[in-house]
Amino acid sequence: MTRQQGHHRWSGWLLRTLAVLWLFLPGVAGAGEVSPLVLAGDAPSFSLDGRMGAYTGDDGSASLGDVAGKPFAPDFPPITTGTIWFRFQVTRPVGQPAEWLLALGEPDMDDVRVYVPAEGGGLAETRLGRSIPNQALAVASRLHVARLVLPEGRPVVVHLRLSSQHKIRLEEAALWRPAALVHEEARRSALYGVHMGTLLVLAVVSGLFGAWLKDGPMLAYTLYVTTILCRGMVHTGLAPLIFSGAGRDANYLLSGIGLLGGAAAILLLWDRILDLRVTSPRLHRLFLAGAGLIALGLLLVLHPAFHHVVLPVQALTVAGGLVGMALAAGRALRRRDDVVTRIYLLAFLPVVIAWGVEVAARMTAAIPADLGRSIDIGASILHVALLCGALAYRLHLIQRARLRAEMALAGEQLTRQRLRTFFDMVAHEFKTPLAIIDSAVQVVELDLGPGQVRPEVSERFVTIRRAVRRLVKLIETCLAGERDTALAVRLQPMVPADLLERVVERNRDPDQADMVVSAADLPERWIADAELLGIALDALIDNARRYGPSDQPVEIAARGSGGRLELVVADRGAGVAPAETERIFEKYYRGSNATGVPGTGIGLHLVKAVAEMHGGSVSCRPRDGGGTEFAVAIPAGI
Repeated sequence: MTRQQGHHRWSGWLLRTLAVLWLFLPGVAGAGEVSPLVLAGDAPSFSLDGRMGAYTGDDGSASLGDVAGKPFAPDFPPITTGTIWFRFQVTRPVGQPAEWLLALGEPDMDDVRVYVPAEGGGLAETRLGRSIPNQALAVASRLHVARLVLPEGRPVVVHLRLSSQHKIRLEEAALWRPAALVHEEARRSALYGVHMGTLLVLAVVSGLFGAWLKDGPMLAYTLYVTTILCRGMVHTGLAPLIFSGAGRDANYLLSGIGLLGGAAAILLLWDRILDLRVTSPRLHRLFLAGAGLIALGLLLVLHPAFHHVVLPVQALTVAGGLVGMALAAGRALRRRDDVVTRIYLLAFLPVVIAWGVEVAARMTAAIPADLGRSIDIGASILHVALLCGALAYRLHLIQRARLRAEMALAGEQLTRQRLRTFFDMVAHEFKTPLAIIDSAVQVVELDLGPGQVRPEVSERFVTIRRAVRRLVKLIETCLAGERDTALAVRLQPMVPADLLERVVERNRDPDQADMVVSAADLPERWIADAELLGIALDALIDNARRYGPSDQPVEIAARGSGGRLELVVADRGAGVAPAETERIFEKYYRGSNATGVPGTGIGLHLVKAVAEMHGGSVSCRPRDGGGTEFAVAIPAGI
């Protein structure tokens, strides 16, 4: 061993010896930076506020022997990360019990170590913190609790080493009588449990209502309350009590969801409350981008650099909250009857204040570090209560709107029923004289006898009967178009070939070119409403004849393919403009080529209604060589 190596070795032993002597002789090495604590009186607890000195020069590698001789200052950062040492001096007067419990927060610190002189000499170390599951600790509590046995009448110096990646905050530090701490912890745990249980019930109920009503603000509110619950479970210390086997990572995850998830949820909630997607698309995209950016920070929850994310997130949340509140205030001023927006505005005011105080405390020492925490719980309770009021009032408005809608629907149904009765009466009044005219023509023709009627007169008879049939068909089509919302599909077995034959037979017209009919792979039977399909084919044939040239045949095709029955009617008319292929099926809509062509714009709409009632579809497509092809495709009914 060289002389230099020996010198360093003896220097190290000397420093350690002085550190141990300092523990038993607290008057040495700066123990008087802060006033000592004397456990005198009958108080259940003795606060350590103003009784502690701090050393902040540790990079995480120092031992107690390394820092024992360092100067401990009475001032220290209210909130920090990394590693920080504290020490205080305590004296137990004669007559006071020997056993005391040291309790301190912040509840979610990683590593907490307590060093006290042992009775037989040396040091006793107690390890606490969320890196150790609660079930492995000697005293399970919301806070970090170490058992101290203090000598009578002699001052003792206690050292604390606090280490955490996320946050170090010394609060609620006190020495407690064991029974008093048990009572206090039971009381606070019950109060916090009621608070967290209420949040859980609110999250579940609002989530169910939001999913049922498909209401964006309610779902965003559910997400927000869930993040408040996660954050509260960590900050109150209930999480390690409930999940006693969980360690630091689970604690970090809950804390990250509460902090970052809550920030993202606030932006989403304002986006939904103000309906920014409609009212301000640019702000909508900005709020969504901010929420997504904040949510990405969850990837760093377990990383040592997470604490660098906290301040920007809090600042962004306060900014987003202020923008949302400003927009809500503007809406409330413009809409005097918008009570819900006013309640939301009041609900977020205490939260923004609490977050603003929290951010300001990190930026300046002029604001007490515990001020934000002190008002956070009260602000949270008031905030959730007001949000519940907004939710209840919103449900009341939805219920009232639903009742109004039901009343309007009932009124509309009554009106439609009256209209149907009226149209039935009109149809009867029109069809009765038409039937008389048709019968009279037939009787006159029979009375004259075959071969006794001049050709021009016989042609007039045919024209009259054809006009009567056309007028009857027009009346039936118009009535069916007005009744399409009330039509009930009656699915039953039918023969597609018979349907095609009946439709072709009743639509034959001697003044029109005969129809060309083709069928391929038609099933013998199909489940459908043959009457409604017949009405749809009649409308398509009538449409093809009106818009197609009279010397060109209407082509009708029926085929079965892929479990669907397809009925196609094609013509050689002017066709449908590509921009109108979707609108052509709208009620009362007529294409640009309909000028001078009689029609009501009901027929194709009726075809679409019939197809959709069968669970099928209708399409319009151009034909090679000119013309249009309309196809109705329906699946087999069950």
